[in-house]
Amino acid sequence: MTDRQGTNRLHSQLAQMIALEAAIEQRLEELIPEVSRHAEATALLNGFQSLSKGHRRALEARLLAITNKPPDGKQESATSFVTNAAPGGENYPVSTSLQIVYTLLHQAVIGYSVLHPLATRFLDSRWIASEGTAYHLTRQHTVDYVRAIQQISRLLHDVVIWELDQEGRECQCICPSCGIGICLCAMAGRSFLSDTWIEAGPIADSTGVYVQSPKQNSAAAKAGLQRGDVIIAVAGHEIGPYDDLQSGVRNVEPGKEIQLTIRRGAGQLEEVVITRPNT
Repeated sequence: MTDRQGTNRLHSQLAQMIALEAAIEQRLEELIPEVSRHAEATALLNGFQSLSKGHRRALEARLLAITNKPPDGKQESATSFVTNAAPGGENYPVSTSLQIVYTLLHQAVIGYSVLHPLATRFLDSRWIASEGTAYHLTRQHTVDYVRAIQQISRLLHDVVIWELDQEGRECQCICPSCGIGICLCAMAGRSFLSDTWIEAGPIADSTGVYVQSPKQNSAAAKAGLQRGDVIIAVAGHEIGPYDDLQSGVRNVEPGKEIQLTIRRGAGQLEEVVITRPNT
């Protein structure tokens, strides 16, 4: 098999990613007006749009450099990438199927992320029943799918190399290990993905609890807590995960005072005292 034939899949995947980045840009353009009332979400989506545009242009430049022809300009909708096979996918059914399932599972995880606070706020939380509420179902299903995503992530790089091996397309990498015939291409991709997730950091804040708008006429509202305050200590003890706050409140008897240290605005610390209700 010639080198030219061997690089066709690289060209195809670059073209696919260009189309996907263009679809992301297009969808963001449609969605940005929808979030205009929320400044943080608007800034986030605007940033994503700039990011995607930069990605697309870099990919187009690389494709042009190695093929001497620009992409054909065809665009697919973002949703088509969820259920449709990628260009040339019929030739690589295993990796294409894994990509589709991976996307669907991520979509489910995001959907459950929305369901989680809804279940808690609208009385279908873990405090209602030990199991079977939307809260418990959300948590279990999220665990299931995150583990499934990890399983695909562990396998996908090996599958791509396996497909290339099936076609007799040998490794052309010139790194030390690949140079002596021990191909590390799959392991390198898998290690990079793992390191990137770790370096991006946790989703939850490691310290402090961000305060949403307190319930009207609640003890927190009467004590003067405001949306945007960050609770950093209870009774002088610094808190980390939100469970620390739950424990701190639980350990105070009804009718007794709860002393909170909060950060408000640009690092300003204040003390707030809340009386725990008797009911």
